[in-house]
Amino acid sequence: MEGGVPAYINQMSTIPIYHEYIDAWLKNHIVSVIALNFVTVIHERQMKKIAGDDKLLRQMIAAMDEGFRMLEALRYPLTPAAQASLIRKRPALMRLFTKIYHRMPISRLVDGSVGEIVALSRVFHLWKEQTRVPPPPQLGRVGKAF
Repeated sequence: MEGGVPAYINQMSTIPIYHEYIDAWLKNHIVSVIALNFVTVIHERQMKKIAGDDKLLRQMIAAMDEGFRMLEALRYPLTPAAQASLIRKRPALMRLFTKIYHRMPISRLVDGSVGEIVALSRVFHLWKEQTRVPPPPQLGRVGKAF
């Protein structure tokens, strides 16, 4: 299909939204989904504990950066580019955003199933094998807990 693959905002939407690089967008999304969901394992889904664990949040942000580096090594565009840029250029601000997010009640509602995260993690490791970018060691340790 010309111009990308249609993505619908919700089930009620009849207007397709096109993204030129939907495959790259989905791969970028996987990086964030894996990192955000893996950290929930450490504190047994107790989001306020995650928000208070500065070391863990730093590791999560470093893991996202490494994931984006792997995508770049595989020649996928970073989309949305602002997300990777914020993680790289303003990690303290990103850490603040994730602290706020994990303190909000909505954070307890938005999480992946174990099966989904395991499947995404397997794909992530396949990408890792195709690049020379080392995976973030903290992501590997957290992933084993899953």
